[in-house]
Amino acid sequence: MSSRLSRALAPAVVLGACAFTVPALAQATKEDALAESEDAFGTHVGLENTGIYTENETRGFNPLDAGNVRINGVYFDQVSFLTNKLRATTAIRVGFAAVETPFVAPTGVVEHGLRPFPKELGASLTYTRFYYGGTFLEGEARAPIMNDRIGLSAGFGYSKMSQADGAKSESWGVSLRSIIKIGQFEFSPFYGGGKFTRNDAKPVAVVTEGYLPKIPPTGRYLGQDWVRGSKDHGNYGATLKGPVSDHLYFRGGLFHSQGNKESSYSEIYSIRNANLVANHYVLADPAQDVNSTSGEGVFVLHYRGERMAHRFYAGFRGRDRLTETDGTDFIDLGTAIHGQYDRIDKPEFEFTEVNRGTIKQSAFLLGYVGLLKNVGSINIGLQKAKYRATLVHGETGLVDRVTANPWLYNAALRLAVTPKLSAYAATQRGLEDSGQAPENSINRNEQLPAARSTQYEAGLRWDFGKGQLVLAAFQITKPYFSYGADRGFVVLGDQRHRGAEFSLSSHFTKRFDLLLGAFFMDPAVSGPGRAAGLVGPRPTGVPKVYARLDASYRTSLPGDLALTATVEHLGSRPATAAEIGHLGGRQLMLQSFTTLDLGTRQLIAVGKSAVSVRMLVRNVTDTKAWQVVAADALMPRHRRSLLIVASVDF
Repeated sequence: MSSRLSRALAPAVVLGACAFTVPALAQATKEDALAESEDAFGTHVGLENTGIYTENETRGFNPLDAGNVRINGVYFDQVSFLTNKLRATTAIRVGFAAVETPFVAPTGVVEHGLRPFPKELGASLTYTRFYYGGTFLEGEARAPIMNDRIGLSAGFGYSKMSQADGAKSESWGVSLRSIIKIGQFEFSPFYGGGKFTRNDAKPVAVVTEGYLPKIPPTGRYLGQDWVRGSKDHGNYGATLKGPVSDHLYFRGGLFHSQGNKESSYSEIYSIRNANLVANHYVLADPAQDVNSTSGEGVFVLHYRGERMAHRFYAGFRGRDRLTETDGTDFIDLGTAIHGQYDRIDKPEFEFTEVNRGTIKQSAFLLGYVGLLKNVGSINIGLQKAKYRATLVHGETGLVDRVTANPWLYNAALRLAVTPKLSAYAATQRGLEDSGQAPENSINRNEQLPAARSTQYEAGLRWDFGKGQLVLAAFQITKPYFSYGADRGFVVLGDQRHRGAEFSLSSHFTKRFDLLLGAFFMDPAVSGPGRAAGLVGPRPTGVPKVYARLDASYRTSLPGDLALTATVEHLGSRPATAAEIGHLGGRQLMLQSFTTLDLGTRQLIAVGKSAVSVRMLVRNVTDTKAWQVVAADALMPRHRRSLLIVASVDF
């Protein structure tokens, strides 16, 4: 990174990679996320999700950035999103949901389930009127071939849409998956990818000095009219699973994931004072490749009796990731008032050589899961990991290296206290990714070194027939990355999240479904950075309280009209990493808020086919709030908006 760019960025923060984009391939809303949910800890189906956790935020951390992703149980190093025309659901495996999951990680596991073998010949078309305007157009075809020995599915999609802040995007995508049954083995190659032909930079408000700006009106785009990035995205690979013998089973896969940028931009308003005077910058990046090849192969030796079952695991997983960064041109637009237009003509860019970061990581796996009927289960896993990270600086040719060879483990015990009540206790130690350094740091956009993390957890689950109640407590400890005195994004101490969570899931009647979940947490930062006053006592962007209720009631009206509602409460959370003098030595805090979503779901007969119609008004009361996308960096959260999805099957 050039010294000129380093000095210019010192007062600002932005995460261009965090800019919100939505893939062109969406999911027909006849698939009900609430109906698919077993608990309130996180389920994603199509454009909908339920529960308190997501693949981007679980117990205050990001399991996607941590590298804890699986495709049908197989390890996958995900770089770009997995299109919804390939995946049927995504579930967050924590607590009881992870008790019998082999080689689970401290931050939880993101479990993608690919679409199953097509049972009959069919096709579907979907039209989506997206939030804030714009459309998805998509289609899918499914075909079983050769007496259920070969199945094929293919999809396409095109999207052109707007966001709450006025940013626009345009994209297309295609997908293809086959399932081939050879003897008792199932081989399933797939491809899903496409291109964002337009992906506007989302302007970021930087509040390092502790002054919080007003949220701009919906649809008011404060960015330049030429900060339109473009990038390719895609995932392809194959899974293989099946019995080798009566007691030996194999499960494995090999994947490639890429999110290569042809061009990208970040736009920053770094607010200096209470009058909202801001330093205004644009960062223009050259073409940069980000891709990873990963996979896993595991043999499972299993025995099952009337009361006992045993599964022994032995395998290997690995990945090879490339991340290109820097080469950036810095455009200084001078000062501006945040909330007012401040635009210039597109300049000629002067890029420098990019940095090339590589990560080679592997692990040998040994594990055991045992079950005793009416008593409980035990899950033990051991990994010997090997980690090698290299960064070649494009401008100087200097090489930085990081190595680690840790032993990692997981252990869980579940006991059936009564036929309806069970308890568990678990611990995990992992080597998890730490994401990338923020845009304003000296090591801007670098792939941060993997960090050892540890979790302890325990809980109770009560099955009351028509649903279940889960109560759990947890403590996760990881290294805490923040800004050092030289603005390098480095480890400054430890980040500890200690808390409790609950989930109530119930299908009270055939018509009424309900999910209620919440966590109550005490997130804290300790270590030398805290003692030196470089960071505050709480990690940025992490609330102490979060709660969500999802409900659906199917009426007796034509088309089985269903009424849906979601209530979400997000507690106060720090916006800045450091404490601010004019705020009395406190971190700048964002206020808590509550939102309400209301919608309908209906199936309308049209000849021999049926049209599924989903309507949803998000944030009915139009509550205004900021979203923390990085330390000191804010973007507006979603405002009141309307989604309409119509899907027909043939």
